[in-house]
Amino acid sequence: MLAYSKFNLTAAEIDPIVRDLLAISEYVNVKSRVEIVVADPTDNIFLELALDGQANVIVSGDHHLLDLKTFNAIPILSIRKFLKY
Repeated sequence: MLAYSKFNLTAAEIDPIVRDLLAISEYVNVKSRVEIVVADPTDNIFLELALDGQANVIVSGDHHLLDLKTFNAIPILSIRKFLKY
């Protein structure tokens, strides 16, 4: 996703971001299946990940997720709102 044109990042700029994220990330084996986001079913993986990873919050720029506001008592916030959270 960092390679999306809207971010305008080169591979050299993406690499250190990914390395930093890997250093603080936790692997989650996703077993749950949900069908909450009908308009874009590919977004459901983020809900499944949050559920199985016991997330405290979902941070997203995706309007399908943001429109939900919460999922299973997990708040769904934009980056801007998360930074004020």
